[in-house]
Amino acid sequence: MTDRVNVIAYGAYDRHNYGDLLFAIVLKRYLEADGRFEVLIAATKASNLSSYGALPTMPLKKALDATRHQPKTMLIVAGGECLTAQWESIIGYLAPQAIYYPIKASPYLIGHKAFIRLSRLFTSIPSDIPLVLGERDLPGYKVMYNSVGGNEISRKKPLIHAAIKRNLQDCTYVSVRDRETSAELDKLGIEHNLVPDSAILISDIFTPKVDPAEAGHIVFHISDHHAKRRIEAIAQQLTELNVNTGLKIALLTIGKAPGHSDDEPLDKLYSLLGAERAYRVDSGKIEDIIGCIATSKLYCGTSLHGAITALAYAVPQIALLPQRVIKLSSFLETWVPKQSCGFAEVPQISQIGTNLINSFGESQRAELDTVIEAMKARVRANLDHMVALYDQAPARGESARSQQPKPETVTAG
Repeated sequence: MTDRVNVIAYGAYDRHNYGDLLFAIVLKRYLEADGRFEVLIAATKASNLSSYGALPTMPLKKALDATRHQPKTMLIVAGGECLTAQWESIIGYLAPQAIYYPIKASPYLIGHKAFIRLSRLFTSIPSDIPLVLGERDLPGYKVMYNSVGGNEISRKKPLIHAAIKRNLQDCTYVSVRDRETSAELDKLGIEHNLVPDSAILISDIFTPKVDPAEAGHIVFHISDHHAKRRIEAIAQQLTELNVNTGLKIALLTIGKAPGHSDDEPLDKLYSLLGAERAYRVDSGKIEDIIGCIATSKLYCGTSLHGAITALAYAVPQIALLPQRVIKLSSFLETWVPKQSCGFAEVPQISQIGTNLINSFGESQRAELDTVIEAMKARVRANLDHMVALYDQAPARGESARSQQPKPETVTAG
């Protein structure tokens, strides 16, 4: 057997944000399955979150150094709301919690250009946007984007907006995961395909055990940012939901990174609800998160990948605060049948949750299973397409570029 070719999967895998950790797992499992590729998991820095079930990472610079000898290398920016992630967020996530907000404010104190220069120097990443790479700075690399997100690109500062457009024009292939992002790329004139988030494949990898004797539970999640001034009202709604359905509320921690930590608001909710109505799931381990959601009767929360996990296991979902969490509501509106999901502001949680649980029967589950399989097929085809583009692409020093297909028209579920 010939030596395997190194592929770089690049993303924000060096912090505990559940969805980002899933992309690395899915890509590595899928691309290494046929024996051709060895996937290097790269991020802004080296990390080891294996205690949570995540894959260790190496700095992007080290991954680039390890692949420069190859005639060509596929570099996949593997999912997430990466198109609009700016340096202050990425550096802030890697810092101790105490200095997260000072770092977020730094560009406004020293200027955005200066902060970008310092960030690039600190991480050795050749881009003004940390997760948006172009090929002019990476000769011999075929940069591709795997069903990524990036809402409100047009609202970014001119410096950031121009960098996003420049680097996306300078890559081999782009696929995005929702209509909002697709509309933004249309404005930029960037060719792209619309493809579901690749984390939908996790149900091919993890098979949680379901005890048929258990009544099930309702999963609730909310980020610290979105919980402010809403805790008491949420507790009242969850109490009503528990009374209406007889199901306990599993208060699930999904993120633990600075800026993504969920523990504080969920702990407060538990103190208000009590052990009679709720319990906490706060390990942060990937298998615990998946198991909690996959065996539930309903997911309600602000986490996109909490909802995608529910979708992958045919559990109905509620997008909480849909007007504020655009990436979540946009994804569900793009792909999920209306009978299987809901959109709720805080005062609507109990009513919408009760209605979804009562109306979600065998016919709705069968419809959702069909949608899920179609989504998975699109994700696999997208990954196969990127491999085909890599195979067709010229090696270093050769001319010509592969042509990517025109965007597909997708009908919402």
